[in-house]
Amino acid sequence: METWLSIWSIGQESTLDDFKILQKAGFDGVEIWAEHLRAKETFEYARQTGLRTSIHLPFHDLNIATPDTIIYERAFHVLNEWMDILAGYGGSHAVLHGGYAWSSEERDETLCRVQSRLMKLNEAAQKRGIVLLLENLIPDRLNYCHHVASSLEEWTGLLQACNLKACLDTGHLAIMGNELEETVKQLGELLGEIHVSENDGKADLHLLPGEGNHYTEKLIDILTKYQFTGPVVFEINPYQYTLKNIADNMAKFREKQK
Repeated sequence: METWLSIWSIGQESTLDDFKILQKAGFDGVEIWAEHLRAKETFEYARQTGLRTSIHLPFHDLNIATPDTIIYERAFHVLNEWMDILAGYGGSHAVLHGGYAWSSEERDETLCRVQSRLMKLNEAAQKRGIVLLLENLIPDRLNYCHHVASSLEEWTGLLQACNLKACLDTGHLAIMGNELEETVKQLGELLGEIHVSENDGKADLHLLPGEGNHYTEKLIDILTKYQFTGPVVFEINPYQYTLKNIADNMAKFREKQK
């Protein structure tokens, strides 16, 4: 398996020197955070340091589940723009959030809409040689709106229907309440990438592995058992940890692989 870093973990002011540190520390690639103010510059930093690239597509104000066709058309356009940039740098994969229903009562209608749109986005990604990955999301505990996809059944259903790969976020999965090994087993060949972090099982804190609920303690053993060889992307809180903290933790992670 490969070790990557989400550039969200560095913060808004990442520099070429930061990328040189990542390259020296042994990271295989970086996942560009499209919502960073200098996201386009970080693609160039990755190219200069020989790090492979993927992208976490923007999502905060781009709800692909929206019933508003104007908002969706804008979202589709922006997502395609970012996939063009990724393809221009030889990027391999793009992570996507499935959006959210405006109300929980609209869940079924929204899922039908999202499925159709995911299929269209995946077709656009495939034309660029990009693998599109759908990430599991944290459920809305108030049940006011509905996040897509925030249950294992819903997630795997969309992955299969739309011919997508899965981005398994361990922090999200812990809050969803699903068991890690069983989820990896159930995803099987659908699993394309891991976002790794820990939390307290209640909030998405993005703690370093080993500093939360120890949910990822057996992650390497599990991924080895099911022969996963894809990217394991550290997605760590930039407001709590330094880049050195992350690099040191990653070194321990790689040591366990030996």
